Amino acid sequence: MNEFTFSHIPELVFGAGKLSILPEMLEKYGKQILIVTGKNSFLKSQQADLLFENLTAHHFNWSIYTVEHEPSVEVVDKAVYQFRSNLPDVVVAIGGGSVVDAGKAISAMLASSESTINYLEGVGNLAPSGEKIPFIAIPTTAGTGSEATKNAVISKVGKNGFKSSLRHNNYIPDLALIDPELQLTCPSKLTACSGMDAFTQLLESYMSTQASPMTDTLALNGIANINESLVRMVNDHPDDVALRSKMAYSAWFSGITLANAGLGTVHGFAASIGALYDIPHGVVCGTLMAETNRMMLDRLKGTAHETFLLNRYAAIGRIFSSWKGKSDTYYSAILIEELLEMTEKLHIPKLSEYGVSAEDFERIAKNTSNKNNPVKLSVEDMVEILENRL
Repeated sequence: MNEFTFSHIPELVFGAGKLSILPEMLEKYGKQILIVTGKNSFLKSQQADLLFENLTAHHFNWSIYTVEHEPSVEVVDKAVYQFRSNLPDVVVAIGGGSVVDAGKAISAMLASSESTINYLEGVGNLAPSGEKIPFIAIPTTAGTGSEATKNAVISKVGKNGFKSSLRHNNYIPDLALIDPELQLTCPSKLTACSGMDAFTQLLESYMSTQASPMTDTLALNGIANINESLVRMVNDHPDDVALRSKMAYSAWFSGITLANAGLGTVHGFAASIGALYDIPHGVVCGTLMAETNRMMLDRLKGTAHETFLLNRYAAIGRIFSSWKGKSDTYYSAILIEELLEMTEKLHIPKLSEYGVSAEDFERIAKNTSNKNNPVKLSVEDMVEILENRL
């Protein structure tokens, strides 16, 4: 057993209908609340009406700041400028991964006098202080696991674009409130891509060079729950709270495992492609997951760690197979088949649907990190992966 460390996680409240107790949870922070959310889905829901009625009954004051797409420096800085003169007692983010990331960044930057860009990894030149306004994360999708992590992803799309993290141990949410009922109205396409993002995070954490016995246990458990829920939920039972709960639980685990074991090439692709194109993070992960792992499995043959890595792929493959007593090679192949089938069953879009061009493949490949990947893929390998999903 290797030595390892494990980061702390937020206080967690998990369960259907738990949004109703948010006012009770807010009492210890104060009465002035900044709610960060998307422009449409939550604000137009019955849950939002009930929440605001509940907040009024408990004499809270609140402001609302809405965000679209993945947060940019400008979105975070605008919020900081707007609310710095009347600081909230707590920031509450209610939405998908982008909303949670935005709320996390806003809670941090409200305690700073500098622009967000100065603190981004690989972009700025300042180290975050770790000071923040207390932050509560309430996800309405099951995907990024941002409700469990210490970083917020900030994006700029274009020729000189980037996807970079604002990161500090203190930026882990003070509370994660996960209410699967909030995910019942999540569109099927978003549910599918978010779910594949969570699956990718769990698989990459398990295969990571930084994996530990603790992250292994969480990753395999999360993948088992995805196997039982994701395709059924998207294609047949979108209103099944039990299935939504399994996915919400898996996404929570994916955030914990990525924070402690790191991620691999699929998320490297998500960063390099997302910097150039306006394409959802979950789409990139979902569309490239099968092809990337098929390439990984092929390239580990003949390496010094082939037996060990094949055994780990097989451990995941066994989750998807009813057959017992087969070889590691058999179960590894089953995993790749399952990933390919899920990509089709969930109707995950191809890269070309978002304008991704083959002309940029080499540039994307050269900018894609293999960090924590147990097998290092070449530029040629990565270009082939992209070609197969164009």
